[in-house]
Amino acid sequence: KIVLILVGLVGSGKSAFATALEHHFPHQWCRCNQDDLGSRVLVEALARDSLREGLSVCIDRTNIDESQRAHWIEIAHEFPGTLIWVIFFDTPYEVCALRLQQRTSHPTIHTPELALSVLSRFAEDFSAPSAYEGFHRIVSLKPADTKLDYLASDISTILDRVRSSEPVAPISNPVRVSWAQKRHHTSRANGGQSHGNSSRGG
Repeated sequence: KIVLILVGLVGSGKSAFATALEHHFPHQWCRCNQDDLGSRVLVEALARDSLREGLSVCIDRTNIDESQRAHWIEIAHEFPGTLIWVIFFDTPYEVCALRLQQRTSHPTIHTPELALSVLSRFAEDFSAPSAYEGFHRIVSLKPADTKLDYLASDISTILDRVRSSEPVAPISNPVRVSWAQKRHHTSRANGGQSHGNSSRGG
């Protein structure tokens, strides 16, 4: 069994992938989505129930920092032999913002203004997954690697990419850089030009 933790900002493409994964492989995968279920506790319950039934689970939420991702790692450890995979949707802030302005349907975020506010807040606290957290495999997907409508073969290709990736080697002295710090550094390197939300310092 696999606990597949999706990581990425709002609008990065996680749910399109997770929905297609469950749709194409319903007897192997269960999508555990907090927007649909309403709370992390219910997501945890569904994940445990699915693992008991022999399914692999895809945790479809932002999982923006180490503490949030740790919940799913701990659940995986409750089921010996379960692999812990991560797919990081490394979608630039500006691309997420553009997608959110065009998105018309979401279970909990009903307006573009609210979506951009949530994106800005999450970006401030976001930290990319790192080897020391305890994953077995991790891959990053750029926007060019993702789709709105995935075929079964597309999903299989991405899963094979994770499966064949180098095993994660833990590191002893991690350097933690938030998404906001990363964007600020890029802004300074570009001469102070920022393309993000000016009210949150880019």
